[in-house]
Amino acid sequence: MDAPAPPRNLYRRLVRGPQMRLSRWIVARCVPGYPNIEDPAVRVRIGLIEGWLSVVVNTLLFLLKGALGLATGSVALIGDALHTLADSFTSCVIILGFRMSRKPPDEKHPFGHGRMEAVAALIIAVLLAVVAVEMAKAAFDRLTHPTISSDIPHWMIWTLAASVLVKELLARFAFDLGEILDSNALKADAWHHRSDVLATVMVVAAFIGVHWDLVWLDGVMGLGVALMIAWAAWETLSGAIDPLLGQHAPPEMYEEIERIARAHPGVRGVHDILVNRYGPLSIISVHIEVSAAENAIRLHEISDDVESALGRRFDGHAIVHIDPLNTDHPHYDEVRRIVADALAAEPAVQSFHDLRLVGSDIRFKVVFDVALTPGAAAPDLPELRARVRRLLRER
Repeated sequence: MDAPAPPRNLYRRLVRGPQMRLSRWIVARCVPGYPNIEDPAVRVRIGLIEGWLSVVVNTLLFLLKGALGLATGSVALIGDALHTLADSFTSCVIILGFRMSRKPPDEKHPFGHGRMEAVAALIIAVLLAVVAVEMAKAAFDRLTHPTISSDIPHWMIWTLAASVLVKELLARFAFDLGEILDSNALKADAWHHRSDVLATVMVVAAFIGVHWDLVWLDGVMGLGVALMIAWAAWETLSGAIDPLLGQHAPPEMYEEIERIARAHPGVRGVHDILVNRYGPLSIISVHIEVSAAENAIRLHEISDDVESALGRRFDGHAIVHIDPLNTDHPHYDEVRRIVADALAAEPAVQSFHDLRLVGSDIRFKVVFDVALTPGAAAPDLPELRARVRRLLRER
């Protein structure tokens, strides 16, 4: 008998899956060129869909919430309205960011403007932080001087509940587009919508509390709204800084780079892969090991072939460094085994590469590079050298 599916898997199958399929269907109908998300034009079109939809919906909800907030005197609802208005401004930043990210390279920006998405997310985080501080001040003042009206009609509460549904649908659509593009800016905008949803839920709770003379609940919920906005600002800031500082590419990308390079005839090893991403543009540096017996023209052809393949696959530029290996040396295989045995006792050593035997068949120098496990303490290099020398001399 099969075990029942975990709640999270059940949610993904019944809710998240159909929702993502619907979002993809909408994008496929509205964006020419989809699903080629590596195309900068496709990325911009998808980003603009989310941005303009957010601007329209948030502006309408701001007008609705603002009017209701002024009518009731609720600081929580007024703050929620301002939060929604801030979402409109941040969506404008999203639109501007995606438009600028499409600009071609120029003299000052040779790698293009792809990181404008991250800059847009950073601006959004700052705007949200300002709104959170101002909202917290107003909520604290309302806690000490509660003035919310106790005569709040039920239709007003139901109207706000309907706005919660609208914003939640908008948030989920933005999350879907952010996953499709792997865009921190769109995911940040989705978090803004989600924080607005939670803020409105708190306002509805405050309105319900007023019917039991809990007028202080408005100030408490106002503080809750401020905290939600501050949390969204922090999440957005964290997601924006990493790409600007040079975020590590996904492990799958490194694995695919190595697989593509190894597929070319003459390539015997791949290491020292570096990836710098500027939005959809990737600048890749990779070292390939080849036989030292090949002539210079053949080695140049191999490096050109690998560069072209990587550039086509990842929509960018690749730089390939040639590491010639003298694998024809009569002791090469034996020395490789000895070095591998010596390094096996070092937990900090992940692998080694660029093994070269320099000299004659009788007396030669052994040269190789060592890759350390990320985060591991460096080994005792003098002791490691001594161990390798001792093992080699014993042979």
